[in-house]
Amino acid sequence: MNSTPVFTKLFFFSLRPQLGLIFFLWLIIFSGLASAQRIVLKDSSTPIAEQPSPKSRVIAVLARGDTVRVLKLNGAWAQVAFRGKKKGWMFIGRGPASTNANAPAALTPSASAKPNNAAPVEEIKPVEQTAGDAPVATTPPVADGGVSFHLGAFGGQFTYAGKFYYRTLPAIYIEGTFQYVAGNLASFYLMHGNAKYVRPLGRDLDGTLTGGVGVINTVPVRAAGGKSVSNMAFNYGVGAQRYLKNSNWLRADLRQYIAIRKQGLAHFFEFTVGIAIGIRWSKL
Repeated sequence: MNSTPVFTKLFFFSLRPQLGLIFFLWLIIFSGLASAQRIVLKDSSTPIAEQPSPKSRVIAVLARGDTVRVLKLNGAWAQVAFRGKKKGWMFIGRGPASTNANAPAALTPSASAKPNNAAPVEEIKPVEQTAGDAPVATTPPVADGGVSFHLGAFGGQFTYAGKFYYRTLPAIYIEGTFQYVAGNLASFYLMHGNAKYVRPLGRDLDGTLTGGVGVINTVPVRAAGGKSVSNMAFNYGVGAQRYLKNSNWLRADLRQYIAIRKQGLAHFFEFTVGIAIGIRWSKL
């Protein structure tokens, strides 16, 4: 008679309702993945400005065939992401021509709003803007990584954690965590490493997906007796972070932990909030 392995039975039988919330939040974060349009530049040189203004400093000049991702529009300007980690503003000729005599030549309509350069963005619907609209600020700067400190609940018990993270790809971070859980019958010490995907949801708001593996060390209190036990544990979850200033963020995370024990799988649900402090590791 065929039978499902005990490990598989325990895994699916012990899934908790909280997992539904995590999967639902995943769908919210990924629902807009296709919303940002990508365009291929046709002009031989396209200047990218730091701010949506002819007076702004030119931070890059892109060549024919370069691909940019349009993030948002501001009148005659489009904020674009290019070369992975960088963001800037591209003039697309969607507003009144500049009459500023001091504007850099690379950013005047005659130089950057050529028909063959503006053609790729014809399908983008511009945002209506009146003369009284304030300029849209650029996306906050993103540091190479940083450290964060969190408080919250882990399996119904109080926990606090310290994390360090580093960006390896434009939207992918690696994160290491050292965590302590103060339980009634036992204390838990967690060490785990995660990969974290970060997706912008707004000007100052990001959504995150994370997953990784580590170790949970269980230390019973003296009154409970027993020996310390270490178990491998997987975790995954979602989160959100809001930009404060100076590359600092307010973070909130939901995680599901699955510990592999001899007695079977153990599940722990975690919710934490914390402050992330950006650090440019490459400058240290």
